[in-house]
Amino acid sequence: MRMPLLAGALAGVLLVTLGGCGSDDEAYAPLRHPFRGATLLLDADSPAAQWQGRHDAAWLDPITRTPQARWLTGPEDLTEVADGLADARREGGLPVLVVYDIPNLDCAGGGARDGRAYARFIDQVVEALGDSRAAVILEPDAVAAECFDDERADLLADAVRLLADAGQYVYLDAGHSRWRGPRETAERLRRAGVARAEGFSVNVSNRQSTADSHRWGLAVSGLVGGREMVIDTSRNGLPAPPDDQWCNATPQALGVPPTTDPGLERVAALLWIKSPGESDGPCGRGEPDAGVFSPAQARALIADAPWLPASAREAARAASAPVT
Repeated sequence: MRMPLLAGALAGVLLVTLGGCGSDDEAYAPLRHPFRGATLLLDADSPAAQWQGRHDAAWLDPITRTPQARWLTGPEDLTEVADGLADARREGGLPVLVVYDIPNLDCAGGGARDGRAYARFIDQVVEALGDSRAAVILEPDAVAAECFDDERADLLADAVRLLADAGQYVYLDAGHSRWRGPRETAERLRRAGVARAEGFSVNVSNRQSTADSHRWGLAVSGLVGGREMVIDTSRNGLPAPPDDQWCNATPQALGVPPTTDPGLERVAALLWIKSPGESDGPCGRGEPDAGVFSPAQARALIADAPWLPASAREAARAASAPVT
């Protein structure tokens, strides 16, 4: 059942009908292409930047001087959004935000308490953004997860609608190229409201190659009205682990920097959506909790990044940093 706080969202967005791009004719909102010509906002107060300032760690520059997304994992994270939006207005940068609080998060019982609490959170996100505009990556893994069902689909569709009607640019997360096939992914995206979104995100917090992500994303796009994709390249600088290891995989490396001019068909932008250097969680090797900055991981990401100058890689290898 759709939650009442979201059910009253405005329905006045102009829709167009695109035939032949999905299993049925569907109404899709016109694309607004928010990344075209945009400058991505650099967050000068990220956890990595804060650690760098405390430790005078110039070797972290490849991470801290690169735009990346800010994650909103609950109402408590909204208190810091105002400062970031003020920076965006002053600098003319486009912020990238990740909403990550769906009930039964990761199918492990986390996230918002229930659908009603989630609806309130989405309302709070809309209120916090106000007249500012952001690219919003909506709920990584929620569509591809095993616990995806009608209730979750309705919650996501209402969230997409409310954010889009408020003028935000929504990219509904689709998972990655080695999780589900394009047809099943597209069917789930349609149920979750992708027709009202700008598009979908691919490879968030994962390590699949940009080429594989693009090929898979094109197949998905062809089934969802030609929606555009954004690809997370934050940690895909080396081949993906063959055993699909996702939790602080080793080795790993920074992928190519974000760009709003990727030159790839139906790719709106390459982004660093997962904040490089932040832990995936305590994976049995003494790592910090999920989302906590780990200088040791940041150092490894820089040291093994094949696209970085040799001087930057060597500076990271030579750096003295705590193990977590």
